[in-house]
Amino acid sequence: MESGTRKSLQPGQAAAIWGVVCAAWAVFVVPLFFGVAGLALGGYAWWRGERRGRWVMVGAVVAMLLGLGLGLLPDSFVSN
Repeated sequence: MESGTRKSLQPGQAAAIWGVVCAAWAVFVVPLFFGVAGLALGGYAWWRGERRGRWVMVGAVVAMLLGLGLGLLPDSFVSN
């Protein structure tokens, strides 16, 4: 096994990964914060040349809207 053959991340790829993580958290925890963070990270990734950055931005907006929608549901409908 050769040492040093580990593949490094491309520019913007780490930001895209963290954007997806923030978008996933936006559904359940503080949608306005994590949704905007995912949107910003996706935009940064796209600006750095990551092709999937646009999809991260779209996913962050959808997750934020879904999280806000779930937050508007009455407690009797959501909890036991």
